Amino acid sequence: MNFIDIDYDWFNLINSKVQHYPLLDTIMILFAEYVQYAFILLILMLWLLNKNNFRVIAFQAMFAFTLAYSINRLIELFIYRERPFVSHEIIQLVEHSANSSFPSDHATSAIVIAFTLWLSSYRYKHLWFFLALGVAFSRIWVGVHYPFDVVSGILNGIIIALCTHYFLFKLKPLTSLIERPIFQGQRE
Repeated sequence: MNFIDIDYDWFNLINSKVQHYPLLDTIMILFAEYVQYAFILLILMLWLLNKNNFRVIAFQAMFAFTLAYSINRLIELFIYRERPFVSHEIIQLVEHSANSSFPSDHATSAIVIAFTLWLSSYRYKHLWFFLALGVAFSRIWVGVHYPFDVVSGILNGIIIALCTHYFLFKLKPLTSLIERPIFQGQRE
């Protein structure tokens, strides 16, 4: 048994539960389709509230998101993987285009933002990380990603958040930028 078969077996295990728990299906659709917008609203809220360090956190999250999403686009240039609903007869709960499944953009995006919040010691970091994991898992549940697509997206998001926080935001050009008055929020 090869890795692709194991990935498909894990997908089937999850997909076999779909439509047996209507409330769970509804929650998974909510996470797969709509919770991602809460992350955008959070970044906007952090910027607009302009409390101490909020704008730096928002900027760092958007910087990490842009970098992680760009890496996903590069990966897709070299690796194409059909989505589960293209390759197999499955139960699919949401519509999706038949583009490359690997890696999961939703998992990458949610995790890179949530982990940036975690590294920045944002007050509600646990909630946002839980929501990000919900987004990631829901993409398998609704039938648009294999587990390895989601795990790869999670790893990409975590690695990019770590690199951004501990390396890129320590470089002189970025430290000089975030020292500007626009990033210096109101003191609490």
